[in-house]
Amino acid sequence: MSAADEELLAEMMASVQANMTSLRDAYQQRAQLTGTGTAADKQVTVVVNADGVLIETRMDEDITELSPDEIAQAVTAAAQQAFAEVKRKTEELVAPMRERHSRMPKLSELLPGIPDDLTDLPTVIAASTTPQASAEPRESGAERKESRGAGPGVTESGW
Repeated sequence: MSAADEELLAEMMASVQANMTSLRDAYQQRAQLTGTGTAADKQVTVVVNADGVLIETRMDEDITELSPDEIAQAVTAAAQQAFAEVKRKTEELVAPMRERHSRMPKLSELLPGIPDDLTDLPTVIAASTTPQASAEPRESGAERKESRGAGPGVTESGW
């Protein structure tokens, strides 16, 4: 290996180590990210974590002015908005690492015959945000109350 190749290899190793440190830091920062979404004129607010898991739901006292379907739609819209925010924040977090990676020497410069693009992998297909049609018919409110019995749960007085 020539002195130039050794220097290039040392440069790549230093860059890889810097990227690993940045990646570790980014993972820690990402774990703290949250996204917030609102809907129905801010009557519904939800917060999701970096994984898109719903961690908080808040509703204004005047939410009773909305129908159950409108509340459900508002929660869904707010959750989707919150996830979009956390996704944007995640992209901003990894952008510097992507930039640094683009400046790194290519593998083929160090090892002739190795393709530069090892990222030719299938891409993840975005999951649908449209609910699937249920095979079972919806129960009416009276049927749900009857099937639940008198156990604990959400009651009309709880709204």
